[in-house]
Amino acid sequence: MKLAYLACALGRHRVDLTTTRAVHGGKVGRCRHCATALEEVTPFVWEAQKVHDAGLGRRFYG
Repeated sequence: MKLAYLACALGRHRVDLTTTRAVHGGKVGRCRHCATALEEVTPFVWEAQKVHDAGLGRRFYG
């Protein structure tokens, strides 16, 4: 297991600056190691985007 994947599991993603795009006045990109979608919150501060579970979580199982 690579240490980079362990760092991603702990929330320490690294953005791939070669593939960032400008979307709606901000920048978005992906993590180098695990391809998680990242969004630039403030200059040089990246945060993983929240993804909805589409109703597949436990809360809908009766």
